[in-house]
Amino acid sequence: MRYLLIIMTLVFSSVAFSNEIDMSNPNKVIESVSTNTFARITAEQARLQADPDYIQVVIEEELIPYFDYKYAAYKVLGAHLRKTTIEQRNEFVDVFRLYLVNSYSNILFKYDQQEIKISGNTNFKDANIVTIPVRVQDKNNKTVQLSFKLRKNQKSDEWKVFDVIAEGISMLNTKQSEIGELIQRNGIDHVIELLKKKNSEFSS
Repeated sequence: MRYLLIIMTLVFSSVAFSNEIDMSNPNKVIESVSTNTFARITAEQARLQADPDYIQVVIEEELIPYFDYKYAAYKVLGAHLRKTTIEQRNEFVDVFRLYLVNSYSNILFKYDQQEIKISGNTNFKDANIVTIPVRVQDKNNKTVQLSFKLRKNQKSDEWKVFDVIAEGISMLNTKQSEIGELIQRNGIDHVIELLKKKNSEFSS
């Protein structure tokens, strides 16, 4: 799970210094947000050193807008979704979103100098979900093959990422398995409180 978050951070941390993103094309989404990896982190090093919590602002502004966290949260709930109230669903989405922000913030400083090569997907015009293959190579020439899954919003026609797969491991499926078991044993309210606790630990 940690490795998947690292990879997602690498790809999405560049949005601040990209041109306006064409959200109607999933290839452009991935290409645009990965063009200048860590550009904002590099440019704002002085501020980040003085105020480490500012990294959360960077994540909120540069990563979260391109991640369909609500859809991902619902997928994580899986079959348990229909057993929850509207209030429980909304609260879970909120704490799951903050969990993602905190997770990315916690690891963002630790990785740089990666090169990213994107293999486009041309069969997306009639699709609602597509997979974009990406190859990441670090400064030691270690290469990782991944795939990003994007979903098209039927109202806005915008494509956003909802899952990443690295070495055959899906972040979404991993969290769905972990959280699903906890909900089965202890209920959704327990899981919400658990995520709240984890979020508070990030900021402590």
